Amino acid sequence: MPFEVAHNPIILALTVCVIAGTALMGGLSGFGFALLNTPLMLVLGLPLALVVPMNLSIAMLTRVAVVVRLRSHIRYRRVLMMALASVPGIGLGLLTLGRISPETIKLATGMLVMVVTVLIWRTGSRPPRRPWPGAAALAGCLGGFLGATTSLNGVPAVLLLASEQAAPRRFQADLALFFVLTNLATLLLLAWRGRLPGTAALPLGAVWLAVALVANHIGTSLGGRLPVATFRRLALALAFGAGAMTVITTP
Repeated sequence: MPFEVAHNPIILALTVCVIAGTALMGGLSGFGFALLNTPLMLVLGLPLALVVPMNLSIAMLTRVAVVVRLRSHIRYRRVLMMALASVPGIGLGLLTLGRISPETIKLATGMLVMVVTVLIWRTGSRPPRRPWPGAAALAGCLGGFLGATTSLNGVPAVLLLASEQAAPRRFQADLALFFVLTNLATLLLLAWRGRLPGTAALPLGAVWLAVALVANHIGTSLGGRLPVATFRRLALALAFGAGAMTVITTP
């Protein structure tokens, strides 16, 4: 599959800037990478078939270090339940990909990002709620579906953790392990269905990954010293704007 962006220096430079910024914000907030990166990459004209697997790969690899660093804060049983529940959602998402046009998915992605940012913003100002039975499994299943179609698999998990007002380190730790497990499962199933980019995308992916690793490390380091809530609000504001741009630019 040809990806013309690799031969366009202007677009390539813009994608590197986007990756750096979104990985930095993802490190600071613990969840903002795909939420920001997906609509911005679509606005730049990159195909969804490239954006989804690249986002999943980068998010998975950058979260490994967070899992190691925050392993004492992880609720392993709960995260494993969410990851296992994501598998049927991934399967449903793969079936959906072959039946809905990329333009429709792009439009739905932009609208979803806008709605989700408002929901996450609102949950931050409410008293914490006790999760109802099955909430983690449902979040995992929905996350699997969104991951396979748009790479936004963290959205339901973020809403769940935000409604509980989980402590920042637990928030980041649970999400990090969820991303590692679910993204790996999604990539394996995408490979099985022949929906991964070809070797022509490897140089571009290597550049993006290197930039993302550095930016994410800086973001996670700063996240422990700076007000996390401030940067979460900034990430959500940027995400809402990116979602709106995606909706506006969809043909």
